[in-house]
Amino acid sequence: MKSRRGFTLIELLIVIAIILILIAIALPNFLEAQIRARVTAVKADLRTVGIAMDTYFLDFDMYPPDHDPSTLTVGENGLFYLTSPLQYLTELPEDLFNSGSSGLTDAGDEVRWYEMGSTGVPWVIAQVAKPKINAYAVYSAGPDGNENFNDNDSWPYRGETPPCPTGMGYINYSPTNGTKSVGDLVQVGGEVTAGYYCVDHWRVVSGRRPN
Repeated sequence: MKSRRGFTLIELLIVIAIILILIAIALPNFLEAQIRARVTAVKADLRTVGIAMDTYFLDFDMYPPDHDPSTLTVGENGLFYLTSPLQYLTELPEDLFNSGSSGLTDAGDEVRWYEMGSTGVPWVIAQVAKPKINAYAVYSAGPDGNENFNDNDSWPYRGETPPCPTGMGYINYSPTNGTKSVGDLVQVGGEVTAGYYCVDHWRVVSGRRPN
């Protein structure tokens, strides 16, 4: 009875090399598809939060205050106004591009959620010759993981200071520059055209929409 011939070491190395080449070709495409899927999901979440924000405004004639995951400052957890005591959202969607955690629980663990700048109460951004307006911007840091929204506490205006030289405003994410390009995913609402801010290095004032 003839014994079956096994693979030689060289043949095994060739097979392993082919497998590694196929992985090297397929992996970037897989990661790109994963990022695109997350972008689509985040945009859907932001639209959902935006609808909840506008519904809240219809009930209270104001938007919830800021929500800032970079701090745990009291009064900057405005998105939780959408879940309690009235449920405009059953729960806050988590930002898929920010998996960090403060180590706290419930409302204290804000780090996982989207960030939001708003003119809601407490209103601390009154400026000379600038009447109060009602607007908000909910945003994700996007695939690059870096926040590109400056002075969100003062958004959508900051007195008479020219917004673009100071960077007051945000940069929109655009996949045409690469799936991990610089920029935030932003959902704006309310009287955004009454503001004075900068989007993609262009000044936005009354009469022009940022998106």
